Amino acid sequence: MEKTNISEKDKELKRLKKLFKEMPDNWKKVNEKLFVRAANMAIFLSEMEEKLTAEGLIVSMQQGDYEIERAHPLLQQYNSMVKNYNATIKQLSEALPPAAAETAGSALMKFVTKPKKPTKTA
Repeated sequence: MEKTNISEKDKELKRLKKLFKEMPDNWKKVNEKLFVRAANMAIFLSEMEEKLTAEGLIVSMQQGDYEIERAHPLLQQYNSMVKNYNATIKQLSEALPPAAAETAGSALMKFVTKPKKPTKTA
């Protein structure tokens, strides 16, 4: 894994732990691997989103003498990972006290639905 990905992973892990700070300490220890997996999936999902946005959901593929259009090969993996990420976050949320779970859920939805910042062009 590249250094930038490790840094991004650390930032995401820190962000997740901050969102779930109300989780009892004993549950934090039990769920440590879930936090790491969720952080990894968030990074991978972000990378896949960038690629899908740049290349589109439909891609052309050479088929002998002609070209066909098909769904981007990454789309199925992306959809599977979104489901796994959501399940992981739900599992983490279930370990929170009820009021804290609602707050963490709202913060995660705000993060997931926020628009991407436009990239600067020279």
